[in-house]
Amino acid sequence: MYFKLSKIFLFLVPLAVTIVTASTLFPFIVGKYVWFRTSVDLALIFFLLGLLFQDKLSEMSRRLLSIFKKPLVIAVSIFVLFFLLACFFGVDPKFSFWSNFERGEGGLQILHLWVFFILLIILFREEKDWQKIFIIMIIAGLGMTFYGVGAGLKYIDAEIITRHMPGGGVEESFTRESGPLYQTFKKFVGPAFSDPGYRFQGSIGNPAYVAAYAIFMLFYAFYLLAAKYRQKLFPGGAIFLWLLSLFFLVIFWLTATRGAFIGLLAFVVAGVGYFMYACKTWRKWFLLLGTVILLLVVGLLVYLRDTPLVKAIPGSRLFQLTVSAETWRHRTYMWNIALEGWKERPILGWGPENFINVFDRHFDTRYFTPQSGFGAWFDRAHSVYFDHLAETGILGLLSFLSIFAVFYWQFFKKTRTLADFDKTRTYADFDKTRTLADFDKTRT
Repeated sequence: MYFKLSKIFLFLVPLAVTIVTASTLFPFIVGKYVWFRTSVDLALIFFLLGLLFQDKLSEMSRRLLSIFKKPLVIAVSIFVLFFLLACFFGVDPKFSFWSNFERGEGGLQILHLWVFFILLIILFREEKDWQKIFIIMIIAGLGMTFYGVGAGLKYIDAEIITRHMPGGGVEESFTRESGPLYQTFKKFVGPAFSDPGYRFQGSIGNPAYVAAYAIFMLFYAFYLLAAKYRQKLFPGGAIFLWLLSLFFLVIFWLTATRGAFIGLLAFVVAGVGYFMYACKTWRKWFLLLGTVILLLVVGLLVYLRDTPLVKAIPGSRLFQLTVSAETWRHRTYMWNIALEGWKERPILGWGPENFINVFDRHFDTRYFTPQSGFGAWFDRAHSVYFDHLAETGILGLLSFLSIFAVFYWQFFKKTRTLADFDKTRTYADFDKTRTLADFDKTRT
């Protein structure tokens, strides 16, 4: 029973993305990390109770020992270790570990993420467990998008009074005579659809994060399609998943996030390359041709990005891909600041959450102009790699990169095993065995 309760709280974790606490100073952050930490803590408590009262200590001990021999678990654990060491040996250990009310990150958060990771591996023993949590994640993604839609709908029939403040500036307030849409969604936080340069932010509060989240939603939908409907692509359930994929693709487009757009294009190219390499049945000319056509169309739209026709396309900000963009320049300034800060503390860095100290010490005057003021928010380097380099040093960055190195090493190792399997048996046979472990048992 205790282990089942622990799994239930793990299933509840993805719902954190739907939480917005309008009563707090940072409505899109506080409720989420409180939900996440509470769910993980309760999952851990019931897991430990299960060890004590369900006589599973020997079984779970064997399972724990086995997972800590896995290369990916070792890589993740080493990164967490260096992250915590950077917390305690940084310029402000207390702040590095506890973070602040706005961010809710630091050492405490990385510990919760690690516990979440370990519990998932221990308790999710069957493929159906992962399918369930992916379904919950998609449901949470729908809740995230519906929140953003509701936030935009409240402005449709709202009556707004505009007042000019004595010291300058403008203040807007809603009247009680606003219509039913406003009355229904008045507590929802977000921009109006009619705002200039509108970008969808959902219940996450940042279009860039929504774009990345939408890519994950696409992956989960495609995974479920492959897992449940690999033999039939268009039964009822599969059609629903295809529609969900299209829906999240539209949401992704409405975020108009250029970095995520480049990442999605890279995913398409890499995905096509992988399938052509791993699965002979996918080696069709139309895959390659379709990818080439997609890249040519995107390249043409980027080239014509300043024409009225392209600018009229909703979300056309995606095609403003140029290194001369102000946001790009500001990021390069921040990366240079991070690099200079790392040179002072190269081993374990300045400590997580302490980039503001690096920014102050190595401030680049190009970061501020009288016309546009300060650039991007300055408590981060706006690159996870430069963040880790400055805050956790070379040990933190290398251990972070090792996670991806180990993952892809194992991924392509299994891909080669599948290719060897394909030479002797059909994929229908492999589908019956379901796992490489089963295949290994029968392979001579």
